[in-house]
Amino acid sequence: MDGAASRRTPVVRTATLLVGIALTGAGIAGMLRARLGTDPFDAINASVGRLTGWSVGAASWIDVAVVLAVAWALGRRPRIGTAVVGLGIGLVIDLGLVVLPVEHGTVVRAATAVAALAVLYVGVAGYVVSGLGAGALEELMLALVARGARIRTARWGIEAVLLGVALALGGPIGIVTVAFVVLTGPVLGVAIPATARLLGLPLPEHDPDIPLGDIR
Repeated sequence: MDGAASRRTPVVRTATLLVGIALTGAGIAGMLRARLGTDPFDAINASVGRLTGWSVGAASWIDVAVVLAVAWALGRRPRIGTAVVGLGIGLVIDLGLVVLPVEHGTVVRAATAVAALAVLYVGVAGYVVSGLGAGALEELMLALVARGARIRTARWGIEAVLLGVALALGGPIGIVTVAFVVLTGPVLGVAIPATARLLGLPLPEHDPDIPLGDIR
């Protein structure tokens, strides 16, 4: 890597992290406004918010802390960037819920949900590839991958457990939730390396702190 590229890399990584946070939070808010279900983790966050009177974003901070504690117990120590991701996504979710309208009509709600899901996946791939800190679920996923699981298998397992908790709490579960559980592992398995190639950044598996092994 030449000197100019070396100087650009921190800027690219930081920008990728921040854009990833913004897109992920916006995608989650969009799914909530579409009212066709959301990802299991944010269904839990919405349920905790409803039960406590907190905003969805504030509830997510508590739930993120719990997930990071589990990841840490599995050997994946959180980094500063991980805290930034958790705090940032929570703030963007709350902002998005203020700005975005509640959608009505099946076609509009379905289109909003599909767009929101796509935006979320781009965001997640972005902040994982930045190498500055993954989100709480990605840290847990990476902890499991470091122990021999593949990305899609680890993520499917995580989402299945979260789905059970969300159902128990009466969270906003719907067709989008099912799609998220089924698609997230395979989509991230493709989106993460594709985003790394697009931005000219190394894959997370090349980072000794993120031993992904086989990224498929």
